[in-house]
Amino acid sequence: MATASYLPDGAGGMVAAAAFIDDERALAAIALLRGAGVRLQDLSVVTADAARAARIAADQAWTPWKSRARLLARLRPGGIPADVRRRYAHALRDGQVVLVAAADGQPPDTLAALLAQAGGMTLERWWQATGPLFAPGCKNPHLHST
Repeated sequence: MATASYLPDGAGGMVAAAAFIDDERALAAIALLRGAGVRLQDLSVVTADAARAARIAADQAWTPWKSRARLLARLRPGGIPADVRRRYAHALRDGQVVLVAAADGQPPDTLAALLAQAGGMTLERWWQATGPLFAPGCKNPHLHST
């Protein structure tokens, strides 16, 4: 099984994201996205607590903390990428779960529609710069740093 996000190094790529009020809704959204063909390395779970994000992601999604040693030098305190922090600071403070999906096989609007269908709030689509949000080391690692 592949363990790297598809997005090419350097330029970045389109993502879609949403906040979920609880773990159960986030898990349902992960199942929906994975059922629609989103690969685990193209789906990131972000919470204010790294252990909680890891529990939710399990073996179905990535978290920005999976390669913790590599990230320490690149991330601000808390380990949450700046673009996600800026857009979802309030949701994260309120204990919500943020799912970010890289647009690979699905356009970002389709991903946003799936996130909304699963109960996601504060839907956003943006061009994500290179960073550690997704799995590293693929032939086209857009949204991660090596």
